[in-house]
Amino acid sequence: MTAAALRRRACAIAALSVGMLVVAGEQAAAQVPAPMPARPARFEVGGGGIFVGGYDLGTSTAELTPNGGTSNSFTLFTTDNEVRPVFGLQARIGVLLSSALVVEAGLRFARPVYEVRASGDTEGAPATTIEDTMSQYVFDGSVVWTPGNPYRRLSPFVFGGAGYLRELHEEDALVDDGFEYHAGAGVRWWFGEGARGLGLRAEGGFSIRDGGFDFEDGMRLVPIASGTLVYRF
Repeated sequence: MTAAALRRRACAIAALSVGMLVVAGEQAAAQVPAPMPARPARFEVGGGGIFVGGYDLGTSTAELTPNGGTSNSFTLFTTDNEVRPVFGLQARIGVLLSSALVVEAGLRFARPVYEVRASGDTEGAPATTIEDTMSQYVFDGSVVWTPGNPYRRLSPFVFGGAGYLRELHEEDALVDDGFEYHAGAGVRWWFGEGARGLGLRAEGGFSIRDGGFDFEDGMRLVPIASGTLVYRF
Protein backbone atom coordinates (compact mmCIF):
# COMPACT_ATOMS: atom_id res chain seq x y z
CA MET A 1 0.00 0.00 0.00
CA THR A 2 1.35 3.37 -0.99
CA ALA A 3 1.98 6.24 1.41
CA ALA A 4 -0.86 8.26 -0.15
CA ALA A 5 -3.32 5.42 0.41
CA LEU A 6 -2.23 5.14 4.04
CA ARG A 7 -2.79 8.82 4.58
CA ARG A 8 -6.27 8.63 3.05
CA ARG A 9 -7.16 5.67 5.28
CA ALA A 10 -5.88 7.45 8.40
CA CYS A 11 -7.95 10.54 7.59
CA ALA A 12 -11.08 8.44 7.08
CA ILE A 13 -10.56 6.66 10.42
CA ALA A 14 -10.04 9.99 12.21
CA ALA A 15 -13.20 11.50 10.69
CA LEU A 16 -15.20 8.44 11.66
CA SER A 17 -13.90 8.61 15.24
CA VAL A 18 -14.83 12.29 15.57
CA GLY A 19 -18.31 11.56 14.25
CA MET A 20 -18.81 8.76 16.77
CA LEU A 21 -17.67 11.03 19.64
CA VAL A 22 -20.13 13.76 18.60
CA VAL A 23 -23.03 11.30 18.43
CA ALA A 24 -22.10 9.83 21.84
CA GLY A 25 -21.94 13.31 23.37
CA GLU A 26 -25.37 14.22 22.04
CA GLN A 27 -26.86 10.99 23.41
CA ALA A 28 -25.29 11.61 26.82
CA ALA A 29 -26.62 15.17 26.91
CA ALA A 30 -30.08 13.91 26.01
CA GLN A 31 -30.02 11.56 28.99
CA VAL A 32 -29.27 14.39 31.52
CA PRO A 33 -32.60 15.66 32.92
CA ALA A 34 -33.38 19.36 32.47
CA PRO A 35 -33.07 21.42 35.68
CA MET A 36 -36.35 21.86 37.52
CA PRO A 37 -37.60 25.44 37.84
CA ALA A 38 -37.32 26.91 41.35
CA ARG A 39 -40.47 26.51 43.43
CA PRO A 40 -42.08 29.91 43.96
CA ALA A 41 -42.17 31.25 47.51
CA ARG A 42 -45.36 30.57 49.44
CA PHE A 43 -44.79 32.21 52.84
CA GLU A 44 -43.15 35.30 54.30
CA VAL A 45 -42.22 35.69 57.97
CA GLY A 46 -40.60 38.63 59.70
CA GLY A 47 -39.92 40.37 62.97
CA GLY A 48 -38.35 43.58 64.21
CA GLY A 49 -39.03 46.94 65.78
CA ILE A 50 -41.76 49.51 65.35
CA PHE A 51 -42.16 53.18 66.29
CA VAL A 52 -45.62 54.34 67.40
CA GLY A 53 -46.19 58.06 67.66
CA GLY A 54 -47.67 59.72 70.72
CA TYR A 55 -50.90 61.66 70.94
CA ASP A 56 -52.46 64.38 73.09
CA LEU A 57 -55.34 63.42 75.38
CA GLY A 58 -56.29 67.04 76.05
CA THR A 59 -56.91 68.90 79.30
CA SER A 60 -58.99 67.71 82.23
CA THR A 61 -60.39 69.76 85.11
CA ALA A 62 -60.95 68.53 88.65
CA GLU A 63 -63.92 70.43 90.05
CA LEU A 64 -65.54 70.57 93.48
CA THR A 65 -69.18 71.51 94.11
CA PRO A 66 -69.48 73.35 97.45
CA ASN A 67 -72.16 72.74 100.07
CA GLY A 68 -74.68 75.39 101.01
CA GLY A 69 -77.34 75.02 98.38
CA THR A 70 -75.41 76.49 95.50
CA SER A 71 -74.68 74.60 92.33
CA ASN A 72 -71.64 76.66 91.46
CA SER A 73 -68.41 74.67 91.39
CA PHE A 74 -64.81 75.70 91.48
CA THR A 75 -61.67 74.21 90.01
CA LEU A 76 -59.33 72.29 92.27
CA PHE A 77 -56.63 71.76 89.62
CA THR A 78 -56.21 71.02 85.93
CA THR A 79 -54.27 68.30 84.12
CA ASP A 80 -52.61 68.09 80.72
CA ASN A 81 -52.63 64.50 79.48
CA GLU A 82 -50.70 62.71 76.75
CA VAL A 83 -49.39 59.35 75.63
CA ARG A 84 -45.72 59.52 74.71
CA PRO A 85 -44.18 58.05 71.54
CA VAL A 86 -42.78 54.57 72.03
CA PHE A 87 -40.66 51.89 70.37
CA GLY A 88 -42.08 48.38 70.39
CA LEU A 89 -41.78 44.96 68.81
CA GLN A 90 -43.75 43.30 66.03
CA ALA A 91 -43.93 39.93 64.27
CA ARG A 92 -45.69 39.04 61.02
CA ILE A 93 -46.46 35.95 58.96
CA GLY A 94 -47.86 36.10 55.44
CA VAL A 95 -49.22 33.83 52.73
CA LEU A 96 -48.40 34.69 49.11
CA LEU A 97 -51.56 34.60 47.02
CA SER A 98 -49.37 35.54 44.05
CA SER A 99 -45.87 36.87 43.53
CA ALA A 100 -47.20 40.40 44.06
CA LEU A 101 -49.96 39.92 46.67
CA VAL A 102 -49.48 38.85 50.30
CA VAL A 103 -52.11 38.40 53.02
CA GLU A 104 -50.52 38.55 56.46
CA ALA A 105 -51.32 38.46 60.17
CA GLY A 106 -49.35 40.39 62.75
CA LEU A 107 -48.82 41.05 66.44
CA ARG A 108 -47.53 44.36 67.79
CA PHE A 109 -46.49 44.97 71.40
CA ALA A 110 -45.42 48.23 73.02
CA ARG A 111 -45.21 49.83 76.46
CA PRO A 112 -46.24 53.48 76.02
CA VAL A 113 -46.16 55.88 78.96
CA TYR A 114 -49.30 57.81 79.88
CA GLU A 115 -48.36 61.17 81.44
CA VAL A 116 -50.54 63.47 83.55
CA ARG A 117 -49.23 66.97 84.42
CA ALA A 118 -51.28 68.49 87.24
CA SER A 119 -51.10 72.27 87.85
CA GLY A 120 -53.11 75.23 89.11
CA ASP A 121 -53.92 73.70 92.49
CA THR A 122 -56.21 75.99 94.52
CA GLU A 123 -54.33 75.17 97.73
CA GLY A 124 -51.00 76.15 96.22
CA ALA A 125 -49.53 72.70 95.77
CA PRO A 126 -46.66 72.67 93.27
CA ALA A 127 -47.20 71.31 89.78
CA THR A 128 -46.51 67.62 89.55
CA THR A 129 -46.28 64.91 86.89
CA ILE A 130 -47.73 61.43 87.24
CA GLU A 131 -46.75 58.59 84.89
CA ASP A 132 -48.24 55.20 84.21
CA THR A 133 -46.89 52.59 81.76
CA MET A 134 -49.44 50.72 79.68
CA SER A 135 -49.18 47.35 77.92
CA GLN A 136 -50.45 47.78 74.38
CA TYR A 137 -51.28 44.89 72.05
CA VAL A 138 -52.46 45.05 68.44
CA PHE A 139 -53.57 41.88 66.62
CA ASP A 140 -54.06 42.74 62.96
CA GLY A 141 -54.43 41.53 59.42
CA SER A 142 -53.05 43.25 56.32
CA VAL A 143 -52.93 43.03 52.55
CA VAL A 144 -49.55 43.88 50.96
CA TRP A 145 -49.30 44.61 47.23
CA THR A 146 -46.04 44.96 45.28
CA PRO A 147 -46.55 46.80 41.96
CA GLY A 148 -44.38 45.98 38.98
CA ASN A 149 -41.81 43.19 39.12
CA PRO A 150 -41.88 41.64 42.64
CA TYR A 151 -38.51 39.89 42.08
CA ARG A 152 -36.48 43.07 41.91
CA ARG A 153 -33.71 43.47 44.48
CA LEU A 154 -35.45 46.62 45.77
CA SER A 155 -39.23 46.18 45.75
CA PRO A 156 -41.63 48.96 46.82
CA PHE A 157 -45.04 48.03 48.19
CA VAL A 158 -48.22 49.43 49.72
CA PHE A 159 -50.23 47.94 52.57
CA GLY A 160 -53.48 48.34 54.47
CA GLY A 161 -55.51 46.48 57.05
CA ALA A 162 -57.28 46.46 60.39
CA GLY A 163 -56.97 44.85 63.80
CA TYR A 164 -57.98 44.55 67.44
CA LEU A 165 -56.49 46.93 70.01
CA ARG A 166 -56.07 45.97 73.69
CA GLU A 167 -54.48 48.20 76.35
CA LEU A 168 -53.82 47.40 80.01
CA HIS A 169 -52.98 50.11 82.55
CA GLU A 170 -53.01 50.81 86.30
CA GLU A 171 -50.60 47.87 86.78
CA ASP A 172 -52.68 45.84 84.30
CA ALA A 173 -55.75 46.12 86.54
CA LEU A 174 -57.79 48.07 83.97
CA VAL A 175 -58.38 47.02 80.36
CA ASP A 176 -59.54 49.10 77.40
CA ASP A 177 -60.03 47.72 73.92
CA GLY A 178 -61.02 48.95 70.50
CA PHE A 179 -60.23 48.71 66.81
CA GLU A 180 -57.21 49.78 64.79
CA TYR A 181 -56.90 50.58 61.07
CA HIS A 182 -53.62 51.15 59.25
CA ALA A 183 -52.19 51.95 55.81
CA GLY A 184 -48.90 53.02 54.33
CA ALA A 185 -46.02 52.16 52.00
CA GLY A 186 -42.53 50.76 52.19
CA VAL A 187 -39.74 48.83 50.48
CA ARG A 188 -38.21 45.36 50.70
CA TRP A 189 -34.51 44.94 49.98
CA TRP A 190 -33.46 41.36 49.26
CA PHE A 191 -29.94 40.13 49.96
CA GLY A 192 -29.99 37.92 46.84
CA GLU A 193 -31.76 37.55 43.52
CA GLY A 194 -34.89 35.48 42.99
CA ALA A 195 -38.25 34.94 44.61
CA ARG A 196 -37.01 33.34 47.84
CA GLY A 197 -34.55 34.35 50.52
CA LEU A 198 -33.69 36.84 53.24
CA GLY A 199 -34.20 40.59 53.16
CA LEU A 200 -35.01 43.80 55.01
CA ARG A 201 -38.38 45.51 55.12
CA ALA A 202 -38.91 49.18 55.99
CA GLU A 203 -42.28 50.90 56.01
CA GLY A 204 -44.12 53.92 57.28
CA GLY A 205 -47.71 55.06 57.47
CA PHE A 206 -50.46 55.81 59.92
CA SER A 207 -52.63 53.98 62.41
CA ILE A 208 -56.17 55.05 63.24
CA ARG A 209 -57.28 54.16 66.78
CA ASP A 210 -60.97 53.73 67.53
CA GLY A 211 -61.26 53.04 71.25
CA GLY A 212 -58.60 51.90 73.68
CA PHE A 213 -57.39 54.06 76.55
CA ASP A 214 -58.74 57.58 76.00
CA PHE A 215 -60.75 60.32 77.66
CA GLU A 216 -62.93 61.01 74.63
CA ASP A 217 -64.91 59.01 72.11
CA GLY A 218 -63.75 59.16 68.53
CA MET A 219 -60.74 58.24 66.43
CA ARG A 220 -57.11 59.29 66.72
CA LEU A 221 -54.48 59.31 63.97
CA VAL A 222 -51.07 58.01 65.05
CA PRO A 223 -47.94 57.81 62.83
CA ILE A 224 -46.14 54.45 62.67
CA ALA A 225 -42.81 53.29 61.18
CA SER A 226 -41.05 49.96 61.35
CA GLY A 227 -38.01 48.00 60.24
CA THR A 228 -37.99 44.19 60.15
CA LEU A 229 -35.94 41.24 58.93
CA VAL A 230 -38.02 39.09 56.54
CA TYR A 231 -37.63 35.66 54.99
CA ARG A 232 -39.53 34.19 52.03
CA PHE A 233 -39.70 30.44 51.51
